[in-house]
Amino acid sequence: MIPVITLADLEAQRPEALELLHTSLRENTLVHVDARRELGDSFFPDLYGQTRAFFALPEADKQALDINASPNYRGYVSQGTEYTNGVPDLKESFEFGKETPAPEGEQLHWYGLYGENQWPAEESLPGFRAVVDAYSAAMDRIALATLSCLQLTLDQPIDPEKGVTGGELCSFSRLIRYRDPKGFGAEETRLERHTDSGLLTIGLQNAAGLEAESTSGEWLSVEPPADVFTVFPGELMEIWTHGYYRACAHRVRNAALTTERLSYASFFLPDLQRELVPMDRALSPRLSGPLSVPSANSWLTGTSELPESAPIGQLEWDRMNVIFPGRETANTGAEKGEVL
Repeated sequence: MIPVITLADLEAQRPEALELLHTSLRENTLVHVDARRELGDSFFPDLYGQTRAFFALPEADKQALDINASPNYRGYVSQGTEYTNGVPDLKESFEFGKETPAPEGEQLHWYGLYGENQWPAEESLPGFRAVVDAYSAAMDRIALATLSCLQLTLDQPIDPEKGVTGGELCSFSRLIRYRDPKGFGAEETRLERHTDSGLLTIGLQNAAGLEAESTSGEWLSVEPPADVFTVFPGELMEIWTHGYYRACAHRVRNAALTTERLSYASFFLPDLQRELVPMDRALSPRLSGPLSVPSANSWLTGTSELPESAPIGQLEWDRMNVIFPGRETANTGAEKGEVL
């Protein structure tokens, strides 16, 4: 059974919460985080209501926010136009990120990761942006608490100047709608098996459907209590921890769905201007054994070597351009994947 840890216990860095976090990520590749007390009674009804209202907009209004019109790939993605491992996703989504301006001075190529979101007009969807902003702030809070605790599980100092939680965490998020499973084959894949690229993913679903692969290879049905988040590592976590914490492989099959399903995902990376410094193995007995980053990790770009020192933003941009050729030179026609 996948344990549930309260956000309060993570923020207090209680020893029992650290051990639950460690054990669950090692065995299940994920853990549940309960933030209902901190977020209040209206948070989830407002989020679900605004999400349904967005996807109920006329198709023309959604297409006016087409992600291909955004230089930093933020906006609306219609069903079947996004691909995961070469398979079209049978879902639609609205994608957004922190609206952080690019650093001043020389404009480097990877500054394309910064920028503004596309938003529906306030008069067509009153309150939508405010609810999404509140959701983003909540995800930042959970991510910071979880990453701080992960450092402590491996005896690493929490360094606000140089550490992975220092500076401004980068995040990209999406609101997702899976239409009613009727009309799809029982074994039809709605989201192909994959691992996310970042340090950490925070997910939420209003109905069952997500499946995760444990470290033993068993597929687990991910069914947390209502309004409880699911947190799991990505490929950058493998780089950071020398492969100790493995990226969670996950999928959505039509057979796992019973109704229309809303889900949410926020993907976190360190401050884009900083270098990712892997954990110091000498500080942690848990990191003293034989460890390796899986060869399928997309940050390795086809080699067994870790990426050379460079800002996270440059590494992320270059890595995405390996996966999506032509990204730098074209704002249309690219296959989207689970990177953003």
